[in-house]
Amino acid sequence: MSLLHRLLSLGCQVALLSPFNQAQIPSEPVASTANSCPGGWVGREEPKAVAWRAYDAMLTHDESAMSELLSLGSEWQPLSPQTPSDDGRWRHLSSEQEEERDAMTVVLDALIQLKAPVPGTALRNLAADFETAAAIMLARMPVEESGPLSLDLYRSPVKDDSTLQYVSAALLALHPRSGFARKLLGDITVQAKVFAIAPGGPEIGYGVGGSCMQPSEAERDDWPKIGQYRLSTEPSEGASILVGGVDPIYVTRVESTHYLGNSCGMAGMYLGREQRRAFIAEMLGIPPEEIPWETDVETNIEFTSLGQFTGAVLAFIEEQQQMYRATAKELEARGLLDRSEVPQSLPQMEVDLSDARFDSDGERLKVAEPISRDAIKLPARVVWAE
Repeated sequence: MSLLHRLLSLGCQVALLSPFNQAQIPSEPVASTANSCPGGWVGREEPKAVAWRAYDAMLTHDESAMSELLSLGSEWQPLSPQTPSDDGRWRHLSSEQEEERDAMTVVLDALIQLKAPVPGTALRNLAADFETAAAIMLARMPVEESGPLSLDLYRSPVKDDSTLQYVSAALLALHPRSGFARKLLGDITVQAKVFAIAPGGPEIGYGVGGSCMQPSEAERDDWPKIGQYRLSTEPSEGASILVGGVDPIYVTRVESTHYLGNSCGMAGMYLGREQRRAFIAEMLGIPPEEIPWETDVETNIEFTSLGQFTGAVLAFIEEQQQMYRATAKELEARGLLDRSEVPQSLPQMEVDLSDARFDSDGERLKVAEPISRDAIKLPARVVWAE
């Protein structure tokens, strides 16, 4: 029985693959009921049968199955939602698509466990639905292959600031390529909160927080356990290092009954302002705390007149930008940034201006000169926060 021999839908081409190890639970092939090609495989067996075959190959470490597994990975196309939700507005994957996604997750687990080399074109297609698996495969590529692909994935990410872009940046920080430092530094947006306060009045500050809960799993007796991967910068029991460096990325394998996606415990990596700053430090060979500037800053400025306040705001901005220029110069000194790129590569600053002119009792001043943002001409790479 071939791995791929049923049409996914009318208009899709049949892809026939030679067999590999017999699955633990044989199953008769079934045809898809979809009305159009919604992603997944262009042709396939019943997803459950594919899952069992891939699972067997992974358990027995059957390297002869590698070419068949790679063919499955290469045939995959990003999934497109097919069924409407209860409110009629959002669309979700059909049950057939969900089963294909589960089966492909088992295939990718087998490829990872077999350390199979996955072509870059296939990796990018897989990333839309299986970002963490794609990131692991990217990290395992030889540097000469992963370098150009990492730069492409960083510049044109499948999803902004998510796992694959994070891992791409981590790899490039260890082995920088031309243009990366300029893009990385320029992608940082510093958020600056400026509070206008009354002379002698109380100072202002702020903070944030959050949490999530891991949902429970439904039982599923007729499918193999699905191996999936969690990436983190925090070491844990059973974790191994995927990407080295000052702040390594650890990978942990977990098993579940279904595809977990971005559920709370599997949310993956986030490439934010502070993470980009840490990668700049990595390229400079220094600890992140030695970077003299922060990505979230705030200041309290006493307001006595609009002219005085404007000068103080611009002086605060210039102080920050001087530190950005110093970092850019250090990157230039290491051959990671061209001199002509320095002005355009500085982090952008978003300034959030708040009128916090209160008296010592916490009451807003009744007579206070208005503060007009339009009266303050901001320098290049600085904008007002929306």
